[in-house]
Amino acid sequence: MSAEEELKTEIKLAISQVAELKELTKSRSLSREKPKKVAKILYLHAIGVSQTQMIRKYGFDRGTILNVLVDYADYKNTFRELGGQLSARSYVNLESLEEDLIQNVREQIQTGEYQPTPRDIKEISIAKANSARQALTARGEASSITENRNVVTQEDYEETIQKAKERIKLIKGEVIDVEE
Repeated sequence: MSAEEELKTEIKLAISQVAELKELTKSRSLSREKPKKVAKILYLHAIGVSQTQMIRKYGFDRGTILNVLVDYADYKNTFRELGGQLSARSYVNLESLEEDLIQNVREQIQTGEYQPTPRDIKEISIAKANSARQALTARGEASSITENRNVVTQEDYEETIQKAKERIKLIKGEVIDVEE
């Protein structure tokens, strides 16, 4: 069984399990009402497609995507592993295609048949970069940017002002305090 078939089988099994639980609790659920939509979201997520791409390219609602991903959080690692295999295979195929194109262009350059431009392999390079990013995301290896907020207390602020006044005093002689 291929990695893609295995992923689709795992997703189907997960959807049936979640649908059964939702049926027992009589909860409304996309898993019960539109299992194919759920399967598509889970498949795309598993191969590293971002939520924003799912919204823009496939027309899914962000809330729907979030609800599905929350419902299937327990299955995420299995999906990610299988999706990572698929994304990695796609990346390797694109890399091979890129090498073939480069070799072909190289041969045409050597025979004088072709004068290359930077655009010649741009699209395949972009596709390769996107594929690599998706493979890393699918395997959970993509780095994320996090925001760090430094908290400044009133004491920190007053200490900084005092040190600034002392430095100015050293340079100019005496500081006139505006607050006084």
